[in-house]
Amino acid sequence: MKMDRRDFLKWTAAAGMVATAPRWMPTARAATEAWQGPYWLTIHAAGGWDPTLLCDPKGRANENTPDPVNHYFTDDIVEVGPFRAAPVSGHRTFLERFRDDLLVINGIDAQTNSHETGTRYTWSGSMDPGYPALPALVAAAEPARPSLAYVSHGGYDITDGLVAPTRLPDTSAILQIAYPERLDEDEPDSTLLPESMLARLRSARDARLQRQIDAATLPRVKRAMSVLQQARTGDNELAALAESLPATLDGSNNPLRRQAQVSIACFKAGVSMSASLSMGGFDTHGNHDDSHTPNLQRIVEAVTYAMDEAERAGIADKLIIVVGSDFARTPWYNDTNGKDHWSITSMMMMGPGIRGGRVIGATDERQVPVGLDAGTLRTVSSGGIRITPADVHASLRQLAGIDGKDPASRYPVGSLLPILG
Repeated sequence: MKMDRRDFLKWTAAAGMVATAPRWMPTARAATEAWQGPYWLTIHAAGGWDPTLLCDPKGRANENTPDPVNHYFTDDIVEVGPFRAAPVSGHRTFLERFRDDLLVINGIDAQTNSHETGTRYTWSGSMDPGYPALPALVAAAEPARPSLAYVSHGGYDITDGLVAPTRLPDTSAILQIAYPERLDEDEPDSTLLPESMLARLRSARDARLQRQIDAATLPRVKRAMSVLQQARTGDNELAALAESLPATLDGSNNPLRRQAQVSIACFKAGVSMSASLSMGGFDTHGNHDDSHTPNLQRIVEAVTYAMDEAERAGIADKLIIVVGSDFARTPWYNDTNGKDHWSITSMMMMGPGIRGGRVIGATDERQVPVGLDAGTLRTVSSGGIRITPADVHASLRQLAGIDGKDPASRYPVGSLLPILG
């Protein structure tokens, strides 16, 4: 299906690609070189996942265990290096592959059972409304960021006006917008005019816009023209993305794989710095095991798939992946064999600057956090601290090199603990 100019404007507005001015951007920026990394990928398990089925496994001693945390047996838990794998298909294989790269943080106190607050806290480091998501903040802190710096596939993607999130649709629409001069987006030679004439037209258009910006006297008019100029600098970046996109999207029943496929293509093209992925289905108040387990399998499958795609793109050594959820599930079943909201959760992450092969934090047999020494994060017999999402974000901001810098300094989070090693 072809798209005329009016449809194009409607599509860009709906897709989040309309040229709106981030309030932190004072002037238009020049076209940038392709972004060379690092690349940030967050994966959100929407609804509140169950770490006791994933990275903080807890089984029952026998069939007569009263009020068990899970129906599987403690003897079915397998040790994989520093990790413990629940008897869920794919988890042991996942831990065996990434045992030297993965960092697991257990016993994180989300301090809420609210979906909205928990999601905001996990991905911004604060419960306060309006705090920008980590991948948005990473992109906003880079003055020479590419036009599609932050790609969102859902979940918590609040930017507080610092950077425009880009929501990418199907690949054919991207091709149509990347090559508006083509009669057929799949045919490079199907242009209305010769490339030499198109280049002259583009040059004349850009020069005219610059003259108008220079002549403008009203700040509002100058700012609006600068936004248009900024949007036009993305032309080459969108074309680079079109060249990096796969011919067809992943056809599995795991939406995270398709989101990862497009995001890694954006990274490979150098047009994006960060991306947020999201999948629902974790709010399992009924029939917990049968409903929850397949979705956890999709999470670990998505992480593996993202790393495979990154390796094929040659950027695996620059990719940082962070996985989390709103909060967790209760360490018991309700009357409908489901699990309700529980504030003590876990996160997983890996990438350059994150020392893997480790588990930080711990919970007891009823999924209550064990106190930690603030200096070493080793468990203590009494007292100690609890890790919060705010503390995790303090470390991730330091890793990103944005801690204490504008705009991150406007959004304070937690204490800097030796989480990343």
